[in-house]
Amino acid sequence: MIAAMQPLDGTHRRPSQPLPELAADCHMHVFGPFERFPLAAGRAYNVAEAPLAVHERMKRAVGLERTVLVQASGHGEDNRAMLAALAQLGVHGRAVAVVPPGFPAEDLQAMHAAGVRGLRLNLVTFGARYSGDRAQLVGDYERMLAPLGWHLQVFADAATLRLLEPALIRCGVPVVIDHMGLPDAAGGTGQPGFQAVLRLAAAPHVWVKLAGADRITRASGKLRDAIPFMRALAAVAPGRLVWGSDWPHIGFHPGEQVQGGELLPYRGVDAGELLDVLIEAFPDARARHAILAANPARLYGFNG
Repeated sequence: MIAAMQPLDGTHRRPSQPLPELAADCHMHVFGPFERFPLAAGRAYNVAEAPLAVHERMKRAVGLERTVLVQASGHGEDNRAMLAALAQLGVHGRAVAVVPPGFPAEDLQAMHAAGVRGLRLNLVTFGARYSGDRAQLVGDYERMLAPLGWHLQVFADAATLRLLEPALIRCGVPVVIDHMGLPDAAGGTGQPGFQAVLRLAAAPHVWVKLAGADRITRASGKLRDAIPFMRALAAVAPGRLVWGSDWPHIGFHPGEQVQGGELLPYRGVDAGELLDVLIEAFPDARARHAILAANPARLYGFNG
């Protein structure tokens, strides 16, 4: 039996500079309530419930207003928990769903009406399930997304993105790269995988999420080590960057089927500290306004 709750109301300090009006957290997840929305049988971790209300309190603490929910792998292709949270957010909410290729068009239309604006292709967790032609898979999703004007969000490490580079460059719908392409900050911005991310980011239809600073600096534990990567991305795609907290910060795991019922604790990450890294990377308030407010409004179609 999975434990239902883990305290998530950590202290989130106010950022050193005020955030722009309508600033958005463009990457977060919800889990549960499990009595209504259980975790998927095929999952890589056991986690406690992570309710939207706790994320809303974090937003108020740091000065965020808009939210983009991203379907988490722990709920598999069952988007009900995410959609229920989205319904509570109203005009300040958008979402990215996970569905298989060939998902019915009428169901996608219903998701669009609810506020979904993209689909996520996760090549990290259970990546072996996509052992076939991944370039063809990108094309399959492109055909699903194009009629809706949605984007394809790709969760992959830098090495995988390097292999997929031709297919993503050819993609006829916007592409959003998760977590800066997951480079290892210890390898510097010159590492081949991140150079592929930069080439992709230079394409006019490719966006990048400045999320996961804590992920890419895992080796050093120093969030500021992510700053050179943020600045390198801004040099090629200043109008196509968005920021996300990655709340509730799922613990690191091998991405394979979980065995047993041991709970994977959430990592205590201060959203205010993450935002201060962004502020240090971009001292110009106009650049932060683009990343936190203007760019998300364009990508996700926020209108309130």
